Parts: sequence; C-alpha cells; structure tokens
Amino acid sequence: MVQEVKVFNNLTRSKEALKPISEGEVKFYSCGPTTYDFLHVGNGRALVVGDLIHRIFECLGYKVTFVRNFTDVDDQIINRANELGVSALEHSARFVDECIQDMDSLGMLPADVTPKVSETMPEIISMVETLIEKGFAYEVDGEVLYEVPKFKDYGKLSKKDLDSLQHGIRVEVEGHKKNPSDFVLWKPAKEGEPSWDSPWGKGRPGWHIECSAMSKKFLGDTFDIHHGGIDLMFPHHENEIAQSEAANGCTFSNHWVHHEFINFGNAKMSKSLGNVVTIRSFVETYGGKILRHLVSSVHYRSPMLWTQEVVDRAINDVERIHLFYKRLKEVKVGKKEINISEINELIPKMKDELANDFNLPGALASFFTMIRTFNREFSTDGPTLEVLEAIREVTSFTQAATGLVHEDIEDILGQVNMARKAFQGDSGSEQLTDQDIDALIIARKEARNTKDWAKADELRDKLSSAGVVVKDNPDGSYSWTFK
Repeated sequence: MVQEVKVFNNLTRSKEALKPISEGEVKFYSCGPTTYDFLHVGNGRALVVGDLIHRIFECLGYKVTFVRNFTDVDDQIINRANELGVSALEHSARFVDECIQDMDSLGMLPADVTPKVSETMPEIISMVETLIEKGFAYEVDGEVLYEVPKFKDYGKLSKKDLDSLQHGIRVEVEGHKKNPSDFVLWKPAKEGEPSWDSPWGKGRPGWHIECSAMSKKFLGDTFDIHHGGIDLMFPHHENEIAQSEAANGCTFSNHWVHHEFINFGNAKMSKSLGNVVTIRSFVETYGGKILRHLVSSVHYRSPMLWTQEVVDRAINDVERIHLFYKRLKEVKVGKKEINISEINELIPKMKDELANDFNLPGALASFFTMIRTFNREFSTDGPTLEVLEAIREVTSFTQAATGLVHEDIEDILGQVNMARKAFQGDSGSEQLTDQDIDALIIARKEARNTKDWAKADELRDKLSSAGVVVKDNPDGSYSWTFK
C-alpha cells in the first residue's frame, strides 16, 4: 500500500496531491550535471535532493523509475576542452567519471537510467524533425530554431508573459530569427567541435532539446515529476515544455519540483562569481557524508546560507547519529521498559512528514527525539528485546529514507574527527596526529592507574588545549573527538 504524497508543484504554485499516471508507480526525471568541471556543493544539493525524492517514494511504497542525465555535449564543455587542447567528448567523459566519484562520496543510490546526450542523437534529431513537420520550428542555413510564439502556452511554468519578454529583449533580433525569443534546437557544425549527421547537415543539438529527448526516450511522452534547480525554471524548463508538448501533443510533466540555491552571503554559489566550494575539496577536508547531511539540513524549497556554523552543526549531527548507531549495535538486551507505543508511532509520523513535500527536517526531528530517549534511558541497563527491535526498525527506516545513517560507523566517526581537526585551523590540534592523541590518552590512563595524578592532569591539559575531548567507557576502553 502506497502513501499519498503532497508536492509543491511550481506549475500551479501550490501544494497538491501527486496522482501518478500509473497507480503505485512514479516516473521521475532530474536534470543532471553538465560534465565540464568538478561539481560544486550547489550541484551537490541538486544531486542529494534528487536522491532524497527517489528514496522517499520507494520508502512510501512506490515503484520508482528514476532518470538523471549527464549533459556531455555543451558549449561549456567545448570551450574548456579547447583550452586544454583535448576533444570535447574526451573531456566530458573524464568528468562523467569525476561526477560519479562525487555521487558515490555522497552516499547516493544509483538512478535507474543515466543517459548521455552523446548517446541520444537519433531521438534528438527525430524530435527536431517532428517540430519542423508540425510547424513549431524552422531551419535557416543548417540551424534549426523553435518559433516560440507558435506555442500558445509559453510561460505557463515561469509565469512570464511572452509579449513582455519580446519587448524586454534589448538587442536587435538576429537576422535569421523570426522572433527575438526563438531559441536553437540544432546548431551547424564548427571546426573543432563534435558534430553528428542530420537532415540539416553536420551539427549538434541546443541545450534545451537534449532533456526533452532523453526524458521521452526513457519515461515516455508524459511523466510524473520533473526536478531541477530554481535557476532552471526559465528558460530551460520552460523551453522543455514548449518543445515536448508541441512535439508529443500532450502534457510533458505533471509536477515540477525545484530546489533553491546555496548562498554565500547574499549571492548564490556559482563558478562565474568565484564563490565555489567543490564537492571534491569539501569531501577531502570534511568527508562526503557530512556534506550530504549539511545540504539535507534545510528543506529543499528554502535557500541555504553556507556558513561555518552550518557546517559545524552538520558535523555535530553526523557524530550524534553515529555514536548512537554504534551503541545501538553494541547494546545488550536488558530488562528496562519504556513506553514502546511512542517508538512505534515514530515511523508513521516520519512518513507523514516525508510525504508532506519531502519534509526531511521534520522527519529528522522525530529521529533525534528517539536518539535522546535512547541515550537517556539506556545508559546503564539495556532495553527489552521488544523495545530494541522497535528502535532498530525506526533506525533502518531512517537509513533507507534519508541516506543519513551509514553502516561504516568507524569511517564516519573518522570523518567527524577529520572535520573537527580542520575546524581547529592553526590551533594546537593541528600539531597532533591521531597517533599522537592515542599515545597521550594511553599515557594518561597509565598515569591514573599508578595514581600519578600530576602527570595525568598534565596530559589531560595537553589534550584539552589541542581541542580533544576524551570519553572513558565503562568497559575500560576510551574514545575521543575534537571539541
């Protein structure tokens, strides 16, 4: 049995119940990266939001067909490849692999299909031919353009008025265009660029037609959800609608979901502004699972302000989850009873939050409530088997639905320590390696065993000044982290 999901649909600017085309199934397309450079953390938010939508629908009982593309034919790719003196397809292939590495570091589920533009040329050319045949496109000297005024619903997603757009264009209409708003479907070949044979001569597609063809190939003429960044709503998604609905004669996507920007101060993160943190550099410093938690910490429709405080909070949350998960795996069945009905109510409550426009922060609030209960109630005596199984069930659901609980606990806690160390900057902690810290802790323990309190205090102060917090466990072992 599937649970009804309410989605804020930007086509109607309202939250509405999603009614799938096929009962119990969701066909879902997410605009993927353009593979010309390393991805930045703003791209990471796009990827994680797409992964979250995928996970939530599956955990609510739906069969999901998830398509996320790679744009591997594009002006940016060609320009970068020319700068490096390599072929555009060779350059894009390299960065497809780099993107996949970044996705893996974020703990993402694989999409069902990951098409590339370069592998979808027959479908692109066929759609352009159809648009010409139906009178929505025209060819001039090997270039094919979409005649925007022919599509009467243009602007229905972005709510932009075509007449205002036409008058607002401040440059003269290019000689070969019928209207200033007309956009390119097919470009004639230029020397040094990748090209394919077509009825209009050698060339390559415009950007917008690519997603229309890839989504049609794998999801059909109409599908349930199209996702992307808010910056893609116009012109990219508006043009996708115009192309697809003109060519196919039916609705393109029933629901449009857009995530907001990550902002530095008052400016969105972008390569053109130079305020970019790449996924790769963040992962090398702080770890991929911390980045995943960070970009998940704010509802997808809310702008996210990137600050050190936000990063630090994500580090603390990741540590909190995985220290709990470690104890959950180690705890023995005991006799302590608690009100199990409160635990049993958590999964339905979390499902309701996730079904309410993918409200991950709301669902996580319930999970953290359970962690607090566990830490408070079972610090000395273990829970009964019934309670333990209920807690495990909530944790497993959270793991599947959010991707924020990971099995490699020691690796995650290592990422936390690495991140905390980076936060210390030039402080004393930078002078200590993990091996140094372990050696000091062991020496402190030996000093305490021999009742050399002065030595133990000296070693404790040295660890504290380095930002290290030591926890002595009941079984005689110890653990440590940075403040």
